[in-house]
Amino acid sequence: MALPPNICLVNAARSLCDDVFFAIASTARLDDGTLRALAKRRAPVLQAAARGAPGEHLGAWDTWLVRMTVAMAPIQPLRWLAMADVIDEGISLEGGARGVRSLFTSKPSEKDVARVKAFGGFAARALAAVLGATGTFQMEAKSQRGCFIASLGLPEEDERALVKEEPVRAEALDVPEGLPPKVARAVLRGAFYAAMLEGVDPREEQAVLVIGKKTALPAEEITAAHGEARQRIEAARAFGAPCVDAIRYVLDGEEASDELAVAAAKLTLPMNHRTEAITAVNVGGKVVLAKKHSLDKKQREAALALSWAAALRSDPSYVRRSELAFRHDAVAADLGDEGAGKDARRGVETFLEDELRALVPLVPPPLP
Repeated sequence: MALPPNICLVNAARSLCDDVFFAIASTARLDDGTLRALAKRRAPVLQAAARGAPGEHLGAWDTWLVRMTVAMAPIQPLRWLAMADVIDEGISLEGGARGVRSLFTSKPSEKDVARVKAFGGFAARALAAVLGATGTFQMEAKSQRGCFIASLGLPEEDERALVKEEPVRAEALDVPEGLPPKVARAVLRGAFYAAMLEGVDPREEQAVLVIGKKTALPAEEITAAHGEARQRIEAARAFGAPCVDAIRYVLDGEEASDELAVAAAKLTLPMNHRTEAITAVNVGGKVVLAKKHSLDKKQREAALALSWAAALRSDPSYVRRSELAFRHDAVAADLGDEGAGKDARRGVETFLEDELRALVPLVPPPLP
């Protein structure tokens, strides 16, 4: 049975809000160019929702997470994805053909496919070796590896084969011939980041050091990669905690508040810092604004934009929206700039209105 036209547009709007939520949480930035590039990549899903399909929402977490990661692959590195720097070095086919070839076709060349298969495959195996160094390969590890492999954009058969591979010890890894030093450094940064996700474990760190030695990177570059990974972890912690608090405060009493706060925690916080935030959600205590978070201007803008995207996905009434905006301003003031709330709302709403306006003509007419 066909959905009523207004429901179709609401479903499309919710999918669009979830896409905005993912992009901001994953990059720690409110960037209009990034959002519009993502909307272009997600156009088939959003257009289908406007025509009556159910849309794709963060409630179907595992599937949604992979699809969003793939959509973002050629746009911006994802802060929570351990091997994001590898993708950022061009080890992905999601961007299509490159150079002169792109003038004639979007299909990558066999050389590009072979390159991504070799270097991306090595990064995936290195990631699995580190995350499996403790003797177990947890769900978080499988998700990290699965999202990274999907973002490589390999042919389906190659992707399936890589996913099916069992983790091997770092000592057993083969470094592909011709691995560029900049890609090797990206792999090492990602491996150190993965080792820090659940806190420091000597077995995981040792696995990274073995991988670094195999790539023949100088000792000082291995040390630098460790420091850069540590900075990523600390930056994620500093950004994620206020994001979760902002969502919980603005959406206090809303049905989706807990789901969205947990989603924000998963996208912004490393595992060893995530437990505290999710426990607070499960306990259900009130968020008290006490100026406990310190963010720079861009981070504050992103945290406020994220919480406003979360607020808008339920399509609140005008009156309810005013109440939510009042709370949102209180969060902005707590983060150091009350006026930043209005600016963040404007940025999110301008994008949403433009994209939804383009979807309106696709909504089916009312049934007679």
